[in-house]
Amino acid sequence: KFYANGTSAYAAIADTYNKVRISNSLFDEPHTYKVWCEGSEVIQHNPEFKYWKGKVDLCMTSCPYFNREIYSDDPTQSSIKFPAYHLWREGFLRPTIATAWEWLKRDRYLLWNIADLKMSDNTFLPLEQDSIDIAKSLGFIYQEKIAMELRSMPGANRVSEDGTLTAKN
Repeated sequence: KFYANGTSAYAAIADTYNKVRISNSLFDEPHTYKVWCEGSEVIQHNPEFKYWKGKVDLCMTSCPYFNREIYSDDPTQSSIKFPAYHLWREGFLRPTIATAWEWLKRDRYLLWNIADLKMSDNTFLPLEQDSIDIAKSLGFIYQEKIAMELRSMPGANRVSEDGTLTAKN
C-alpha cells in the first residue's frame, strides 16, 4: 500500500506495479494507493488517513530541504510554517518520520531521500543526520545509505554560480 502527500508519483508507481503484476505471476496481490493533499506533518490527524495506520508496506519520500525547496507561498509550506531550522526539524521533520513509523507495518521500509543543506555562511544544516537520529529514536533500524548525484537535479539549484555544492550527497 502506498500513501502520498499531494503528488501523483506514488500513484504511478502503484499503477505500474499492478500492470506488471497482472502480466507476471511473481507478484500475487495488487497494491492500492490514495492521495491526500495535506502536509506530512499533519496527515496523521485526518480521520480517513487513520484507517491505514499500521497497514502500509512502504513509505518513500523526498521531503523539502527546509527552506531550499519552496513549493509555494502558502502558509502551510513547511519552511513558512516553521521558519527556523530547529522549529522545522521538530514541527515538520520529526512528525513526518513519526507518521511513517506509526503507519508502516513492522519490518517494512522507509526510503528517505535527504542530504545536508549548505547555508549562505558555508555551514551545513544536518538534515541527513537529524533524519537518521529521529528515525532511530522512534525505533527504525538504519539499513544503508545510497549516495545520489545531486548536481544536475531538474528544478533545483544544487550547485552555486561558482560551482560549489549547495547540498551534500
